[in-house]
Amino acid sequence: MSKMMSSMRIERLNMLLEVLRSKPYISRGNLISECGYQSERTLESDLRFLKRSFGVKIRYSRSREGYLLLSGGKYILNRGI
Repeated sequence: MSKMMSSMRIERLNMLLEVLRSKPYISRGNLISECGYQSERTLESDLRFLKRSFGVKIRYSRSREGYLLLSGGKYILNRGI
């Protein structure tokens, strides 16, 4: 993980986690639009980053066609502190 992360990415990651937490089995399309992603590739990159860097457990259910947050891992939400 790089030492520097843009505040824009931190905000995007926080939004992603909040939406995943509040909306189990949210579809990829809804996740992209609710979090304001410009591309599916950026969403996939952020999901990988959260999994690898912070141990966040996220699964995609093909039967329910959506993402489920199983565990928040170890992360700190930026709450404007």
